[in-house]
Amino acid sequence: MENLIEYLDESLVPLEEKVKEYLHVERDIRLLEVELLSLQSMRSDFDPEQTTEQQLTDGQPQNTLNDKEQKLKDLLEKYKNLQQEVIGMLPEQDKFVELNLGYGPSMVGYFTVDPETRTPLEEPVLRVVH
Repeated sequence: MENLIEYLDESLVPLEEKVKEYLHVERDIRLLEVELLSLQSMRSDFDPEQTTEQQLTDGQPQNTLNDKEQKLKDLLEKYKNLQQEVIGMLPEQDKFVELNLGYGPSMVGYFTVDPETRTPLEEPVLRVVH
């Protein structure tokens, strides 16, 4: 950190808000995945390859599972969209930007090259350090 208060810059507020939303959706996805695994484990005969007709005849527990699966699908889509929005708001690739996410300096960056080996990554990565 060259400038210790650089992360407090007002021009970074829109990026900060978008990163906070991104982290919130990421947290919701994790919680929903755990809930889905719990619901699935309650059914000893759970088979993810079941047909829709079989799922409809099972009643309410399966409907709850389907609702949660749909919500997870929606959250994953939102997560990918937010990721692209954050990437679009970053001033540079392969470099961290310091932000204020509410508890001191945090960093966010979009990396296409491994910082240690300097080799291109197979899949670019959005990193948030908070």
